[in-house]
Amino acid sequence: MTDKPNTYVGLDMGGSRTRCVIAQREAEELRYLCCGSMPPLRWQGENRAPQLTAEAVSEAVLEAESEGGLTVVSAVVGIGGASVRSNLVHTAVTLPRGAGIGLDDVRNAVAKAERGLLDGAATTLQLVPLEFLAGRQSGLQNLLGRPAERLEAYVRLISIRAEEHGRVQRLINSTSIQVAETIFSGFASAYATLREAERADGVAHLEIGKASSCLTAYCGGGLRLACGIPVGRDRILDDVTRAFAAERDVASSLIDDFGGAARDLETEQRAYLRVPSRDSRFRNSAGRPWPRRMLNKIIALRLQECLELASDELRHERLTSGAVKSLVVSGDLAALPGMAETAEAVVGLPARVGLPSGLTGLPPALRHPGWASAAGLVLYADRLAYRPPDEPSEELVLAGARDQEDGEQ
Repeated sequence: MTDKPNTYVGLDMGGSRTRCVIAQREAEELRYLCCGSMPPLRWQGENRAPQLTAEAVSEAVLEAESEGGLTVVSAVVGIGGASVRSNLVHTAVTLPRGAGIGLDDVRNAVAKAERGLLDGAATTLQLVPLEFLAGRQSGLQNLLGRPAERLEAYVRLISIRAEEHGRVQRLINSTSIQVAETIFSGFASAYATLREAERADGVAHLEIGKASSCLTAYCGGGLRLACGIPVGRDRILDDVTRAFAAERDVASSLIDDFGGAARDLETEQRAYLRVPSRDSRFRNSAGRPWPRRMLNKIIALRLQECLELASDELRHERLTSGAVKSLVVSGDLAALPGMAETAEAVVGLPARVGLPSGLTGLPPALRHPGWASAAGLVLYADRLAYRPPDEPSEELVLAGARDQEDGEQ
């Protein structure tokens, strides 16, 4: 992925900053090498200016290249959006009588799941195997060589609008960087922040992004849900910009520097903010005074909307009656004071803020929920590449037990 061997690049464009993380495989560990990021406000909501977005990607990658003394050739790119959906697909392939299950048979069973994508306007983003069955034997972890006449697979198919997927690929290619693979941003973020015990016990993960957010859920180690939520940081930014009659860059700084995720934080009592205003009456002053609690109320209301939509998705998938036992939140807004408490109050599950892990030598500045997706992308890139040649690819590694969902086929 770079001009140095065993290096992997993750590129995240879904947060308030465009982020690039580069790591290198050293024996049994994946070591952080360098990173780059581009300040927010290069994307204007869903109507992104392509040239500015491409410029933000180029500058983030250039910063990482300068720090690491290398050249990026390709990257694993995170993709999200409100159009992301997932479905459970059941497939089967017939094997020659007396033949053992081969790697091609496993790949064919998984690839066949893509035919379950009925919407011609959508394209497959990921195929995540959950369980294989050979004859009467289920829950198999070692398939290869096992004699069987029929191989069945339960696969979680994650899809996105084809137009969005193509736009991202064209944009990255315009910067002279090849797209090695596209991964659902929420899947990558969960990959970097969730613990194995949480996945087994049942956990939901919410990545609050810029234009939208990503929701995933796991039960018994298997992926049960992956979807987009049409609320992100841009909604809050628009609200603050209007309410405070401020420029967007000023509103963005207010959110990052003084914002909170709860309405009644103790630090906001009797506190006022001097905000540079577009109002002509305050142009020659230090700024118009606004109560800090007003800022936190605006933020809290939008976060509540996002969390309620996530809760609705979990309820729709019948994951709220004990199947999911906790919630992990990441993304830049997850760093706001009171985020975990607000998430717990709205969704009704124990909640924590998800920080990236799994990379050796990760600097303290990157141990931040906003870097979760970029870190997850580089971890996933390494997992795809660093395996013995006779082992199946990551897409064929079982993610856990099959979903027991009524009515899905």
